Order: sequence, then structure tokens, then C-alpha cells
Amino acid sequence: TYEDVTNVDSVGLITARNGIVVGSGITLSPDGDVFAVGVSTATTVEDTKGNVRRIPQNSQSSSYTLVSADAGKHVSTTNNVTIPASTFLTGDAITIINNSGSDITITCSAVTTYLANDTSSKSSLTLKARGVCTFIFVSSSQCYGAGAGLE
Repeated sequence: TYEDVTNVDSVGLITARNGIVVGSGITLSPDGDVFAVGVSTATTVEDTKGNVRRIPQNSQSSSYTLVSADAGKHVSTTNNVTIPASTFLTGDAITIINNSGSDITITCSAVTTYLANDTSSKSSLTLKARGVCTFIFVSSSQCYGAGAGLE
């Protein structure tokens, strides 16, 4: 065993203190993360919410208050939605789908919310039947909403 060996040609099991360089531009960290430079091919790309090619759904059938785990998802609902204060971070986005034939109310609880193309802040918005809208947070206390059927 040598502690100062920098290049090892090995076939079989390797135990390493630091990252392992697998090939040109590929490093395997001790905790299993792979870092690659160049072109990488994969059948799916996932993060903590799942496949990044899909927008995860949170389906609700009664009045619902958004939670931080809803960031990056779409909430499909048939009832009213509340956007709570101090829950979301800058850059978080949530899409709300009104999956009903009636209007629903989106209440902005102590969150300054602006409707696209409107200069006034809103504390309550209407999402028309079968409407779709997205809210994007520019800070933890301010977001913008836009979409089909959002008034």
C-alpha cells in the first residue's frame, strides 16, 4: 500500500480515498456521483423529484394550501388554492391546473403577487374553469402569476 500513488492500472475492486478518474473527463466520487465532461448518453435523467422530462403532479380534490414540495410540480385541483407566506424560495415555480368546470380562487396569503401585465399586487385571483397558470417566485415573499384563465 502506498499513499502517494497517483496513477494505478487496476482490474477488479478499487478502494480510493478521493475521486477516481475513470477515463478522459470522467470522475467517480467516493459517494457514487459521476462527473463527466463532453457528451453523456442516458435513457432517463432524474433528480429528487423524478424524471426531469416530466412535470410531477400533485392531485387535490379539496381546498389546498401549497407546500414547499410543490415547487417544480403542477397541482391539478377542483377546488381553491392558497399560496402561503414564507414557504417558497427565489426561482421556485408552481403550475396550477383547474381541473373542474367551475372557477376557483387562488388566495395569496401574505405573499405579494402580481398578475402579468398588471401593476397592482393581488391578494386573491380567479382561475377560470379548465384554466392553467404558473406562479414564479422572485423572492420568498413575492411572486408573479400568468396563464390562461387567470384573472
